[in-house]
Amino acid sequence: MKHISLLCLIAICLCLCRGQASAQCDNTLVDKAVMQSGANAVYLREFKVKFDGLEKGKIPSAKYPVLLSKNTTYRFNVCDAEGFDGEVILELYLKDKLVGSTFETKTSSNLQHFDYTCSKAATYEVVMSFRDGKAGCAAGVLSMVSEKDIQPEDGELDILYANADNPIIIYDDKDEFAEIDVAIDNGNITKADGINYIIHPQETGTALLTIRVLNRNGTLREFKQKRFAVLKLDKPYATLRGVKGNTISKSDLINSGRIDLWFSEDMRCNYRVVSFTLSDRDDLISGMSSTSSKFSKSQREWIKDQPSGTQLYIKNIRVKTSENTVMDIPSFDFEIE
Repeated sequence: MKHISLLCLIAICLCLCRGQASAQCDNTLVDKAVMQSGANAVYLREFKVKFDGLEKGKIPSAKYPVLLSKNTTYRFNVCDAEGFDGEVILELYLKDKLVGSTFETKTSSNLQHFDYTCSKAATYEVVMSFRDGKAGCAAGVLSMVSEKDIQPEDGELDILYANADNPIIIYDDKDEFAEIDVAIDNGNITKADGINYIIHPQETGTALLTIRVLNRNGTLREFKQKRFAVLKLDKPYATLRGVKGNTISKSDLINSGRIDLWFSEDMRCNYRVVSFTLSDRDDLISGMSSTSSKFSKSQREWIKDQPSGTQLYIKNIRVKTSENTVMDIPSFDFEIE
Protein backbone atom coordinates (compact mmCIF):
# COMPACT_ATOMS: atom_id res chain seq x y z
CA MET A 1 0.00 0.00 0.00
CA LYS A 2 1.29 3.48 -0.86
CA HIS A 3 1.93 5.92 1.97
CA ILE A 4 2.00 9.67 1.39
CA SER A 5 3.32 12.07 4.00
CA LEU A 6 2.27 15.70 3.77
CA LEU A 7 5.68 16.69 5.15
CA CYS A 8 7.74 15.15 2.38
CA LEU A 9 5.14 13.67 0.02
CA ILE A 10 6.97 10.39 -0.52
CA ALA A 11 5.36 7.14 -1.63
CA ILE A 12 6.92 4.45 0.57
CA CYS A 13 5.54 1.25 -0.95
CA LEU A 14 4.69 0.71 -4.21
CA CYS A 15 -11.99 18.24 -12.21
CA LEU A 16 -7.80 19.47 -11.62
CA CYS A 17 -10.26 20.72 -9.14
CA ARG A 18 -13.69 20.41 -10.53
CA GLY A 19 -15.50 23.54 -9.38
CA GLN A 20 -18.37 23.10 -7.00
CA ALA A 21 -21.82 24.08 -8.17
CA SER A 22 -21.95 27.01 -5.79
CA ALA A 23 -18.77 28.61 -4.46
CA GLN A 24 -19.19 30.21 -1.06
CA CYS A 25 -17.51 33.24 0.43
CA ASP A 26 -15.10 31.25 2.57
CA ASN A 27 -11.77 29.45 2.46
CA THR A 28 -12.92 27.13 -0.33
CA LEU A 29 -12.14 30.04 -2.66
CA VAL A 30 -8.50 29.89 -1.57
CA ASP A 31 -8.42 26.16 -2.17
CA LYS A 32 -9.83 26.55 -5.68
CA ALA A 33 -7.35 29.29 -6.54
CA VAL A 34 -4.47 27.14 -5.29
CA MET A 35 -5.58 24.16 -7.34
CA GLN A 36 -5.92 26.29 -10.46
CA SER A 37 -2.32 27.54 -10.11
CA GLY A 38 -0.90 24.36 -11.65
CA ALA A 39 1.36 21.46 -10.73
CA ASN A 40 4.59 23.45 -11.03
CA ALA A 41 3.42 26.30 -8.75
CA VAL A 42 4.36 26.33 -5.06
CA TYR A 43 1.83 28.09 -2.83
CA LEU A 44 3.22 31.07 -0.86
CA ARG A 45 0.34 33.12 0.51
CA GLU A 46 -3.29 34.12 0.04
CA PHE A 47 -5.33 37.32 -0.17
CA LYS A 48 -9.07 37.55 0.62
CA VAL A 49 -11.44 40.43 -0.07
CA LYS A 50 -15.13 41.15 0.32
CA PHE A 51 -16.81 44.48 -0.46
CA ASP A 52 -20.46 45.49 -0.42
CA GLY A 53 -20.08 47.84 -3.38
CA LEU A 54 -19.17 51.46 -4.03
CA GLU A 55 -18.14 53.49 -0.99
CA LYS A 56 -18.91 57.19 -1.30
CA GLY A 57 -18.86 56.83 -5.07
CA LYS A 58 -15.38 55.26 -5.10
CA ILE A 59 -14.26 51.75 -5.85
CA PRO A 60 -12.93 50.21 -2.62
CA SER A 61 -9.67 48.24 -2.73
CA ALA A 62 -7.50 46.12 -0.47
CA LYS A 63 -3.72 46.41 -0.49
CA TYR A 64 -1.12 43.85 0.56
CA PRO A 65 2.70 44.30 0.58
CA VAL A 66 4.66 41.33 -0.81
CA LEU A 67 8.42 40.82 -0.92
CA LEU A 68 9.54 39.33 -4.25
CA SER A 69 12.97 37.95 -5.11
CA LYS A 70 14.98 38.71 -8.24
CA ASN A 71 15.04 36.19 -11.11
CA THR A 72 12.04 34.33 -9.69
CA THR A 73 8.78 33.75 -11.55
CA TYR A 74 5.59 34.23 -9.54
CA ARG A 75 2.03 33.33 -10.39
CA PHE A 76 -1.09 35.19 -9.20
CA ASN A 77 -4.49 33.46 -9.34
CA VAL A 78 -7.92 34.73 -8.33
CA CYS A 79 -11.25 33.02 -7.71
CA ASP A 80 -14.64 34.76 -7.41
CA ALA A 81 -17.48 33.54 -5.22
CA GLU A 82 -20.74 32.89 -7.05
CA GLY A 83 -23.78 34.84 -5.99
CA PHE A 84 -22.01 38.21 -6.31
CA ASP A 85 -22.03 40.61 -9.27
CA GLY A 86 -18.46 41.77 -8.80
CA GLU A 87 -15.49 40.36 -10.76
CA VAL A 88 -12.26 40.61 -8.81
CA ILE A 89 -9.22 42.32 -10.31
CA LEU A 90 -5.76 41.66 -8.84
CA GLU A 91 -3.04 44.14 -9.77
CA LEU A 92 0.66 44.10 -8.90
CA TYR A 93 2.54 47.38 -8.44
CA LEU A 94 6.18 48.31 -7.95
CA LYS A 95 5.85 51.69 -6.32
CA ASP A 96 3.36 53.44 -8.65
CA LYS A 97 4.08 51.29 -11.71
CA LEU A 98 1.60 48.59 -12.70
CA VAL A 99 3.61 45.46 -13.57
CA GLY A 100 0.88 42.82 -13.74
CA SER A 101 -2.88 42.37 -13.67
CA THR A 102 -5.56 39.70 -14.00
CA PHE A 103 -7.57 42.18 -16.11
CA GLU A 104 -6.73 42.62 -19.80
CA THR A 105 -7.60 46.21 -20.72
CA LYS A 106 -7.31 45.71 -24.50
CA THR A 107 -10.02 43.06 -24.55
CA SER A 108 -11.79 44.11 -21.31
CA SER A 109 -11.56 40.50 -20.13
CA ASN A 110 -10.69 38.94 -16.80
CA LEU A 111 -7.81 36.50 -17.24
CA GLN A 112 -8.06 35.07 -13.70
CA HIS A 113 -4.27 34.78 -13.47
CA PHE A 114 -0.90 36.10 -14.63
CA ASP A 115 2.80 35.27 -14.23
CA TYR A 116 5.43 37.81 -13.28
CA THR A 117 9.21 37.28 -13.51
CA CYS A 118 10.78 39.54 -10.95
CA SER A 119 13.72 41.58 -12.28
CA LYS A 120 14.25 43.56 -9.08
CA ALA A 121 14.11 42.36 -5.48
CA ALA A 122 11.80 44.74 -3.65
CA THR A 123 8.56 45.09 -1.74
CA TYR A 124 5.71 45.11 -4.23
CA GLU A 125 2.05 45.85 -3.59
CA VAL A 126 -0.92 43.64 -4.44
CA VAL A 127 -4.12 45.63 -4.97
CA MET A 128 -7.50 43.86 -5.18
CA SER A 129 -10.80 45.44 -6.17
CA PHE A 130 -14.00 44.56 -7.99
CA ARG A 131 -14.77 45.68 -11.52
CA ASP A 132 -17.00 48.75 -11.63
CA GLY A 133 -17.10 48.73 -7.83
CA LYS A 134 -19.75 46.03 -7.70
CA ALA A 135 -20.24 43.92 -4.58
CA GLY A 136 -18.08 40.82 -4.52
CA CYS A 137 -16.15 38.23 -2.58
CA ALA A 138 -12.93 36.66 -3.83
CA ALA A 139 -9.58 35.12 -2.96
CA GLY A 140 -6.19 35.51 -4.57
CA VAL A 141 -3.15 33.29 -4.30
CA LEU A 142 0.55 34.05 -4.78
CA SER A 143 2.67 31.08 -5.91
CA MET A 144 6.26 30.57 -6.99
CA VAL A 145 6.65 28.84 -10.33
CA SER A 146 9.30 26.14 -10.45
CA GLU A 147 11.72 26.32 -13.37
CA LYS A 148 11.12 22.65 -14.01
CA ASP A 149 8.24 20.37 -13.22
CA ILE A 150 8.26 19.39 -9.57
CA GLN A 151 7.23 15.85 -10.51
CA PRO A 152 9.74 13.12 -11.44
CA GLU A 153 9.99 11.70 -14.94
CA ASP A 154 7.42 9.11 -15.99
CA GLY A 155 9.88 6.27 -15.42
CA GLU A 156 10.22 7.28 -11.77
CA LEU A 157 6.55 7.72 -11.01
CA ASP A 158 4.75 5.44 -8.61
CA ILE A 159 2.12 3.33 -10.31
CA LEU A 160 -1.65 3.22 -10.16
CA TYR A 161 -3.85 0.96 -12.27
CA ALA A 162 -6.75 2.14 -14.40
CA ASN A 163 -10.29 0.93 -13.64
CA ALA A 164 -9.17 -0.53 -10.33
CA ASP A 165 -9.27 0.47 -6.66
CA ASN A 166 -5.75 1.50 -5.62
CA PRO A 167 -5.34 1.87 -1.83
CA ILE A 168 -3.03 4.54 -0.43
CA ILE A 169 -2.36 6.05 2.99
CA ILE A 170 -2.18 9.84 3.36
CA TYR A 171 -1.10 11.31 6.67
CA ASP A 172 0.32 14.51 8.15
CA ASP A 173 3.62 14.14 10.01
CA LYS A 174 2.97 17.30 11.99
CA ASP A 175 -0.60 16.78 13.14
CA GLU A 176 -2.34 13.41 13.17
CA PHE A 177 -5.70 15.17 13.62
CA ALA A 178 -5.20 17.59 10.72
CA GLU A 179 -8.10 18.17 8.33
CA ILE A 180 -7.00 16.88 4.94
CA ASP A 181 -8.71 17.48 1.58
CA VAL A 182 -7.75 15.40 -1.45
CA ALA A 183 -8.59 15.46 -5.15
CA ILE A 184 -7.49 13.53 -8.24
CA ASP A 185 -7.67 14.67 -11.87
CA ASN A 186 -8.14 11.17 -13.31
CA GLY A 187 -11.06 9.20 -11.89
CA ASN A 188 -11.97 9.65 -8.25
CA ILE A 189 -10.60 9.30 -4.74
CA THR A 190 -12.64 8.29 -1.70
CA LYS A 191 -11.95 8.12 2.01
CA ALA A 192 -11.78 4.66 3.52
CA ASP A 193 -11.08 3.81 7.15
CA GLY A 194 -8.82 6.11 9.18
CA ILE A 195 -6.07 7.52 6.97
CA ASN A 196 -6.78 5.12 4.12
CA TYR A 197 -7.94 6.32 0.72
CA ILE A 198 -8.92 4.57 -2.51
CA ILE A 199 -7.91 6.03 -5.88
CA HIS A 200 -9.85 4.73 -8.88
CA PRO A 201 -8.38 6.15 -12.13
CA GLN A 202 -10.51 5.91 -15.24
CA GLU A 203 -7.85 6.19 -17.94
CA THR A 204 -4.25 5.15 -18.51
CA GLY A 205 -1.62 7.89 -18.59
CA THR A 206 -1.05 9.93 -15.46
CA ALA A 207 -3.03 11.05 -12.42
CA LEU A 208 -2.28 14.18 -10.39
CA LEU A 209 -3.12 13.88 -6.70
CA THR A 210 -3.70 17.18 -4.89
CA ILE A 211 -3.49 17.25 -1.10
CA ARG A 212 -4.44 20.23 1.06
CA VAL A 213 -4.14 20.37 4.83
CA LEU A 214 -6.08 23.05 6.68
CA ASN A 215 -5.43 24.85 9.94
CA ARG A 216 -8.07 24.58 12.61
CA ASN A 217 -9.44 27.98 11.59
CA GLY A 218 -9.97 26.69 8.06
CA THR A 219 -7.03 28.45 6.40
CA LEU A 220 -4.68 26.56 4.12
CA ARG A 221 -1.51 25.36 5.86
CA GLU A 222 0.06 23.08 3.28
CA PHE A 223 -0.45 22.26 -0.39
CA LYS A 224 1.17 19.23 -1.99
CA GLN A 225 0.83 17.45 -5.32
CA LYS A 226 2.06 14.09 -6.53
CA ARG A 227 1.83 12.63 -10.00
CA PHE A 228 1.34 8.91 -10.61
CA ALA A 229 1.74 6.82 -13.74
CA VAL A 230 -1.55 5.05 -14.54
CA LEU A 231 -1.10 1.71 -16.28
CA LYS A 232 -3.43 -0.90 -17.68
CA LEU A 233 -3.89 -3.82 -15.31
CA ASP A 234 -4.05 -7.21 -17.00
CA LYS A 235 -7.18 -9.02 -15.98
CA PRO A 236 -7.71 -12.75 -15.50
CA TYR A 237 -11.05 -14.33 -16.33
CA ALA A 238 -13.27 -16.46 -14.13
CA THR A 239 -14.81 -19.83 -14.84
CA LEU A 240 -16.18 -22.97 -13.16
CA ARG A 241 -14.72 -26.46 -13.06
CA GLY A 242 -17.02 -28.89 -14.79
CA VAL A 243 -18.48 -26.45 -17.31
CA LYS A 244 -18.74 -28.05 -20.75
CA GLY A 245 -19.52 -25.56 -23.45
CA ASN A 246 -22.00 -23.38 -21.62
CA THR A 247 -23.67 -26.00 -19.44
CA ILE A 248 -22.96 -27.80 -16.16
CA SER A 249 -24.81 -30.43 -14.17
CA LYS A 250 -26.25 -29.39 -10.82
CA SER A 251 -24.07 -31.92 -8.98
CA ASP A 252 -20.88 -30.72 -10.73
CA LEU A 253 -21.83 -27.14 -9.95
CA ILE A 254 -22.28 -27.84 -6.23
CA ASN A 255 -19.17 -30.06 -6.07
CA SER A 256 -17.00 -27.44 -7.76
CA GLY A 257 -17.60 -25.30 -4.70
CA ARG A 258 -15.94 -22.18 -6.08
CA ILE A 259 -15.08 -20.06 -9.10
CA ASP A 260 -11.56 -20.27 -10.53
CA LEU A 261 -9.31 -17.68 -12.13
CA TRP A 262 -7.47 -18.30 -15.38
CA PHE A 263 -4.57 -16.23 -16.63
CA SER A 264 -3.13 -15.39 -20.01
CA GLU A 265 0.45 -16.31 -20.86
CA ASP A 266 3.13 -14.35 -18.94
CA MET A 267 0.49 -12.83 -16.68
CA ARG A 268 1.20 -12.68 -12.95
CA CYS A 269 -0.97 -15.12 -11.01
CA ASN A 270 -1.07 -13.31 -7.67
CA TYR A 271 -4.78 -12.54 -7.77
CA ARG A 272 -7.58 -13.76 -5.57
CA VAL A 273 -11.36 -13.41 -5.71
CA VAL A 274 -12.71 -11.28 -2.86
CA SER A 275 -16.42 -11.30 -3.77
CA PHE A 276 -18.97 -12.26 -6.42
CA THR A 277 -22.73 -12.49 -6.90
CA LEU A 278 -24.77 -15.47 -8.10
CA SER A 279 -28.14 -14.79 -9.74
CA ASP A 280 -30.64 -16.03 -12.29
CA ARG A 281 -30.97 -12.48 -13.65
CA ASP A 282 -28.55 -10.56 -15.83
CA ASP A 283 -28.70 -7.26 -13.97
CA LEU A 284 -26.57 -5.28 -11.54
CA ILE A 285 -28.38 -5.77 -8.25
CA SER A 286 -30.13 -9.11 -7.95
CA GLY A 287 -28.62 -12.25 -6.46
CA MET A 288 -26.74 -13.57 -3.44
CA SER A 289 -23.19 -12.57 -2.61
CA SER A 290 -20.10 -14.43 -1.47
CA THR A 291 -17.10 -12.74 0.18
CA SER A 292 -14.55 -15.18 -1.25
CA SER A 293 -14.09 -17.38 -4.31
CA LYS A 294 -16.22 -20.11 -2.70
CA PHE A 295 -19.98 -20.48 -2.93
CA SER A 296 -21.61 -19.35 0.29
CA LYS A 297 -23.95 -21.64 2.20
CA SER A 298 -27.00 -19.69 1.01
CA GLN A 299 -25.79 -19.90 -2.59
CA ARG A 300 -25.35 -23.67 -2.39
CA GLU A 301 -28.81 -24.13 -0.89
CA TRP A 302 -30.33 -21.90 -3.56
CA ILE A 303 -28.62 -23.87 -6.36
CA LYS A 304 -30.24 -27.10 -5.13
CA ASP A 305 -33.69 -25.63 -5.75
CA GLN A 306 -33.02 -24.52 -9.34
CA PRO A 307 -34.57 -26.66 -12.13
CA SER A 308 -32.78 -27.90 -15.22
CA GLY A 309 -32.52 -25.30 -17.97
CA THR A 310 -32.05 -22.40 -15.51
CA GLN A 311 -29.63 -19.79 -16.78
CA LEU A 312 -27.33 -18.57 -14.00
CA TYR A 313 -25.05 -15.56 -13.90
CA ILE A 314 -21.87 -15.03 -11.88
CA LYS A 315 -21.29 -11.30 -11.82
CA ASN A 316 -19.87 -8.41 -9.80
CA ILE A 317 -16.64 -10.38 -9.54
CA ARG A 318 -14.00 -8.44 -7.60
CA VAL A 319 -10.36 -9.54 -7.59
CA LYS A 320 -7.45 -8.33 -5.43
CA THR A 321 -3.75 -8.39 -6.33
CA SER A 322 -0.85 -8.90 -3.94
CA GLU A 323 -0.46 -5.10 -3.93
CA ASN A 324 -4.03 -4.80 -2.59
CA THR A 325 -5.32 -3.29 -5.81
CA VAL A 326 -8.94 -4.33 -6.35
CA MET A 327 -10.57 -4.56 -9.77
CA ASP A 328 -13.72 -5.86 -11.43
CA ILE A 329 -13.42 -8.64 -13.98
CA PRO A 330 -15.99 -9.75 -16.57
CA SER A 331 -18.99 -11.79 -15.49
CA PHE A 332 -20.00 -15.07 -17.12
CA ASP A 333 -23.13 -17.21 -17.40
CA PHE A 334 -24.00 -20.87 -17.83
CA GLU A 335 -27.01 -23.21 -17.87
CA ILE A 336 -27.89 -26.01 -15.47
CA GLU A 337 -28.32 -29.29 -17.38
